[in-house]
Formats: sequence, structure tokens, C-alpha cells
Amino acid sequence: MFDVQLLDKIKFFADLPQNAKNEIASLDTVFKKFAANSPIINEGDESDSFFVLLQGKVSVYKKPNVNPINELKPGSIFGEIAFLSNKPRGASIVALDPCILLEFDRKILHQLSPDVRDMLKDKLIAILVTHLNDIIDLRTKETFGLSTANPHEAEMIGAKVEVHKQIYGQEGYYIYYVGNGEAMIENKRENTQNKVKMSELTEMIPGKFVNAIKQANRDPDDYLYGQSGDFGGYLVLKAARHAWKSTLLAIQAEKFDINRKTDAFRSRDLPTA
Repeated sequence: MFDVQLLDKIKFFADLPQNAKNEIASLDTVFKKFAANSPIINEGDESDSFFVLLQGKVSVYKKPNVNPINELKPGSIFGEIAFLSNKPRGASIVALDPCILLEFDRKILHQLSPDVRDMLKDKLIAILVTHLNDIIDLRTKETFGLSTANPHEAEMIGAKVEVHKQIYGQEGYYIYYVGNGEAMIENKRENTQNKVKMSELTEMIPGKFVNAIKQANRDPDDYLYGQSGDFGGYLVLKAARHAWKSTLLAIQAEKFDINRKTDAFRSRDLPTA
């Protein structure tokens, strides 16, 4: 959920009826931040969201062109093909500057009323037609070098695999921060690996977890408990408490920075896409 006034600053949404903007602003959307030169989406990826560029610029790559085929500025929309058609990504997008984006995934179609859903689809189809025409025009020109991949391809392929930043490791028990507020807890002795949403840990462990710890001949006093959305819960060694807390503070600081920049964005006018 975000301030509906943000939509008034984005050309794509600005002319929608107020009731439609109110519905869209109430959705469970995600603000995302990307550093300069970071891959945002990669041609061929399977995903279903579209993005609104709020801050920064991005380059668009389309095989077999080795050079970018377009540059998008704040207010631009991209990713609509995968959102509308459930097809793989049709182009690669790379951040030219530090960027902030608003992401909408396809589940929002089930959260919107039928009239608003149709309005959103119609506007995205209009964007899709424009982008397809741009690609057709590009294919009639010979101003771009050709290659089997764009120059960021290797970096993007690597980005498809989560970057694991180890925050704790001892005797076969490892915790990695994998981005988006999530951690991977790996126990090499038991050959287990669980990806969880990081939350504040507590010493109050539910009974079923206490029983499981005892059945494994371990001491419940050595563990802390965390909750993870749809995933019922998870255990973390008390020895990792400090590293876990430090990572949570870093995540909160990053969210604060994104919110601060988003608030600054809302106070200025957007250039038209």
C-alpha cells in the first residue's frame, strides 16, 4: 500500500478515475532498489510482474543486438509482456543509475475489481503495442551491432542465482543473507537447507519445535525461534543471534533509505515517459 498521490505523478496512471487509483494504491506492491549497472530483468526469464520506474534510468537490450535498443526514464513502464501473457521476458533491462522501481505482479489482477482490472490491462496493452512497434522499427535499421548476447549477459545469468552473503558459520551450520529480507539456513551435517523470511527472533519456542529438538537429542536452550509468513516458523542457533540482529538492522536501514528517496520523489514532478 502506498500514497495514492504517487499515481498522479505517473503518466501511465494519472488519467485513471480516482476510484481506480485508490484501488491500485491499496495493493500489496513492492518498492525495489537497484544499484547502477545492476540487471533488473533478463531476456528469457520466467516471471510475471511489470515495473514502474520511479527514479534513475535503465537500458533495454534485445538479442541479437549488442547495443541497447532503448533507454527508459522515470515514469516509464516495462515488463508488461510477461505480466499480460505469461510468456518469458522479451528483453533485458539494466540499471544505468541507482534506480527505484514499483513492482506489480500478476496476483494483483485477483485483487482488483473487474472494471479497474480491465482499465489496467487496456493501458498495458497500449504500452505493449508501442514497445512491439519500436522493436519492428529497430529490425529495419542497421545501426546496431549484432551478437548472440548483450554485454551484460554474463552478469545477468549470475544474478539469476542468489548471491549468498554468509553472516554466520560454525561446524557445518551456516546462515546466508540472500537479499529481499530473506536468509538461507544451511545445516551440512543434516544436509538441510531452508530459505526463510528474516524476522525478530524469540526464546519462546512452540511446543512442536521443542519436541523436534529433543527428538534430535539437542537442547532447546541452544535455539531461538523465528516466524516466516506462510512458512510456519524456523529455528536459529543462539550463537548466531548477534549476526542475525546486525543483518536485520542493515535491512531496516536499506528500507529507510528507499522510503526516504521515494518520499523525495513524490515531492517533485516526473518527466513524461
